Amino acid sequence: MAKRIFLLLSLLLASCQPATPPTPITAVTGMEFTLAPGQTVAIADADLILTLISVPDDGRCPLDIECAESGPVTVIVTVRSSLSEPREIIFRTFTDNDGRVPEMEFQGMKDREEFEGVLIQVESVLPFPQMSVSEIGDGEYRVSFLITK
Repeated sequence: MAKRIFLLLSLLLASCQPATPPTPITAVTGMEFTLAPGQTVAIADADLILTLISVPDDGRCPLDIECAESGPVTVIVTVRSSLSEPREIIFRTFTDNDGRVPEMEFQGMKDREEFEGVLIQVESVLPFPQMSVSEIGDGEYRVSFLITK
């Protein structure tokens, strides 16, 4: 009986452990890279660290329905250098059905931001909504960025 209680308590405690954060990656300017929520990239040649915080709002029209209008997707990151405090940046942009951000800029949208002499651009947001009845989980998003000098 004591073994069963110990085993049950062990399983309960193991299930309460926090999820392992995604592995940090390294990139260089001019190279597109992809982050999961909570994941960090160090841009080696730009003294820059960028973390994808979340994709809190996705107003894109699912592929299985016809919408009069498709909305933007919101991406929140923090960015910092060795000389600065972390700064939160909120991007709002449209994407095509493949999740790619159009090259043209739209009024009221922000798919790029300058930070200490480098340009941070959102390149894509996946997955693209497929069905109107299913919701994309927070951890399922993958956002690609491009950093240029």
